[in-house]
Amino acid sequence: MATMKQIATSPLLLAGVIIGLLYITLFSLAYFKKAYDRCLQFGMTKEELKSVIKSSAIFSIVPSLSIVIGLFTLIAVLGTTWSWWRLSVIGSLSYETMISSSIASIMNYSSAADMMANASGQEFGVIMILMSIGMLAGFFILIPLGRKLCTSVDQTSNDVNDTSKDWNSVLSGTFMLTMLAVYIPIILIGDTIQALVMITGLIIAIALGVLAAKPKLRWLNEFIMAFSMIGGMVSALLWTKIF
Repeated sequence: MATMKQIATSPLLLAGVIIGLLYITLFSLAYFKKAYDRCLQFGMTKEELKSVIKSSAIFSIVPSLSIVIGLFTLIAVLGTTWSWWRLSVIGSLSYETMISSSIASIMNYSSAADMMANASGQEFGVIMILMSIGMLAGFFILIPLGRKLCTSVDQTSNDVNDTSKDWNSVLSGTFMLTMLAVYIPIILIGDTIQALVMITGLIIAIALGVLAAKPKLRWLNEFIMAFSMIGGMVSALLWTKIF
């Protein structure tokens, strides 16, 4: 029977991921062409569109630095191919790490890395299914309810007085607090080094946020996540030596 490591590094999985990414790329390019032609129909000039495309590309590259850093972190847990697929399409570093760590604990492995080295192919199949179905749940909810939810939120926001709280801000803030309530206890309680790395990254993010408030350092806003993740990863080496 094939092991998890053999499947994670198999040419078949790599071929499947490449096919999937090519499909998504072609799909994106097709919609990009439709959007470009539509903008021209609305009277926008090609020069204006080039400026929008350039600024959008720059804005997309900077946040992707944190995803690239996360990829190197996830490779040790899930292998290169599956990590590449998850973070390229629909995955989240925190979600993938939490799922793999939880499964490793349930299957009595000392860590997700230990599971990667010793788990069977069947166990890897369980991980792949849980990650895929878990992420798709949101889409299954949005298919029948997404338009109604967006319309309701927009309508409510328009009805609220400008001097009072904006419902959109309240909704997004509530969502983020819910996410923090789910993930932070797992990180803080699970492992001492893991908790210290998170706290280190948090301190770096706060410090950069304070610096970014200055007019000449506003460019730091685009790099806060990337720098805090790099700082957290570097601090892991220090905390591992200490503890």
